[in-house]
Amino acid sequence: NEKMNIWAASGELPDVMGAVDTVGNGRYYQWIDDGVVRALPDDLTPYPNVARYTSVSDVKGASVDGKTYLLPRLTYEDATWWTMDRGLSVRKDWMEKLGIDDPQTPEEFIDMCVAFATQDPDGNGKDDTMGLTIASVGFLWNSFNGFGYVDQNWIKMPDGTYQLGNTTRDALELFKFIRRLYQEGGLDLDFATTDTVAARANFGSGRAGVLMKQVSPKHWNATKEEWDKLQPDKNFTDYVKILNPFPVRGKDYYKFIVKSFWSETYIEGGVDDAKMDRILQLYDYMYSDEGILINMFGFEGEDYELTDSGVNLLKTNDEGKPLTASDLYPIMQGGFSYLAAWNGDLVQYLNPAIPQDIRDITTEVRDYRLKNWKTPPVDWAVQAINVPEKQEMSISFPADWTGFIVDDSGMSEEELYQDMLKSWEAGGYNATSAAITAVAKTMGK
Repeated sequence: NEKMNIWAASGELPDVMGAVDTVGNGRYYQWIDDGVVRALPDDLTPYPNVARYTSVSDVKGASVDGKTYLLPRLTYEDATWWTMDRGLSVRKDWMEKLGIDDPQTPEEFIDMCVAFATQDPDGNGKDDTMGLTIASVGFLWNSFNGFGYVDQNWIKMPDGTYQLGNTTRDALELFKFIRRLYQEGGLDLDFATTDTVAARANFGSGRAGVLMKQVSPKHWNATKEEWDKLQPDKNFTDYVKILNPFPVRGKDYYKFIVKSFWSETYIEGGVDDAKMDRILQLYDYMYSDEGILINMFGFEGEDYELTDSGVNLLKTNDEGKPLTASDLYPIMQGGFSYLAAWNGDLVQYLNPAIPQDIRDITTEVRDYRLKNWKTPPVDWAVQAINVPEKQEMSISFPADWTGFIVDDSGMSEEELYQDMLKSWEAGGYNATSAAITAVAKTMGK
């Protein structure tokens, strides 16, 4: 980000700026106002795949004066598939040993995690286990999906105002539950500073009974690989399952969902028409089915073949592990294969480098969630509303809610919440909510 700011100020940005996560923030709109980045052509007919992926609602929502300025770095073609990027992996053998069924209430989940931390579930006679370990604090408000919509997007409230889901009373109920989980010893005491590597190690080594992290095939397989490294004598899927979050009375289950893309590509403002055409040809190819497959698996007929059951990789290493494009071609090892799309995510349910049982289990869970959980009431055009108040708002919601969880001042939870509301108002939240609500009304929202 610092380099981008310096280059933009000096007028020396590269022609193509890939993997930049700036859409919707102040710099995004400033770049457009200053002509730092160039809009895509109005007629994208020569580039059908570019046209397809820039016409989805979350990309269109970021348009300025009817112009599109970004090429999305695709994660999923259907944003609802993000539902598997939050989840709970649990030690089913520990549950069986302690006589625990799948929790059906918040209290039962707390009891399970406390039992994992205190009742020696691994049977080694030592006090060395924990309940829940998390990959990051941000996972806390979108992994317990039964509390209603409590994530960090603007949603329309019954009174017609737009509020961030993680500021509502539903969010308060969620964090009251997490606070009890922490106070009773069911949550890793170091949860606020634990990262993906540490959390995966906690679970893979047999220290933690529940892991809060992504459970899509690619990520669940990464959890399995850590497990296999640390506990090679135990078959992962014999000991671990994906736990369905408990229901909360009177509330709906909501899928975790964000934009269909994470980060994007921009074209420098001085790029001429001929170069723009060539850039869009490249991206159009990389967005195509052929482009996605060549970036992931190499050349069809030489490195992989398509069969009725999916992709079959034709080359293996000395240990018999299938080789993908990043193993075979140096250009793919430096990120080129991920420039236009997160191909590893796009094709993960078909990727033969991921064991079949991992893909089967995660597919079953995904299909259940898609069928039974609600899609959040997120309007991408509202999320993209650009008002000065939004850019000026200065609040760290993760830090505030973390403070709520660990607070030992003796204040009541309601008092703590009211203090946060006052702090958020001082940080510009109420003004931002009012401004976004006003613009949304002019849009007929």
